[in-house]
Amino acid sequence: MRYQYLVKNYRDVEQATFRALRDEISKSKVKSKYISGCKALEVNVFDYVELVIWNDKLTFLDSNGQHYSIWCEVIIEDLIDILNKLN
Repeated sequence: MRYQYLVKNYRDVEQATFRALRDEISKSKVKSKYISGCKALEVNVFDYVELVIWNDKLTFLDSNGQHYSIWCEVIIEDLIDILNKLN
């Protein structure tokens, strides 16, 4: 297993990205338009408009308020782009 370190490195980046997104959502002053009392990040990724923490999971919401898994269409680079675009 010469390249097992790549799996660990990927998981480390993935977990760091998730922690950063959770931190940014918790600091956000934006309230979700679709979930009462829930903080959100406004995003423009595919058809998603918000990223929230719902049932302790990072969840995308579309403009109809439908919920989607964090991995529905995005890759780790898309999640990092969300972080980089924050003001």
